[in-house]
Amino acid sequence: MAIDSQQLTTLLEILGAERLALVRQSYLSDSASKMQALGQSVAEQDWHAVNQLSHSLKSASANLALLSLADLLAQMEAQSAQEQGDSMQRLYEAAQSEYDRSVAELNAAF
Repeated sequence: MAIDSQQLTTLLEILGAERLALVRQSYLSDSASKMQALGQSVAEQDWHAVNQLSHSLKSASANLALLSLADLLAQMEAQSAQEQGDSMQRLYEAAQSEYDRSVAELNAAF
């Protein structure tokens, strides 16, 4: 499961359904372009951009209980900070796959 259901339930209790739906929509519209830019940055081996994008996406994903995705993005952030690109393409592909799964689960949850 891509979403930590306990954390999502807590968010729902704190924010309420309407506000959480707005946060979800904001995440979806912002994250799609950032994931695309992340893929481009990996292809270009632009480690500074990979670091910034993975950090931003990691935080936003964790805030919506997408912990598996946040973990993959944290790995990308750490490797890009050290300019270690050996497994970056594999990590990006895993993150993109997890992102797609997470979006599908978010859409099903609302």
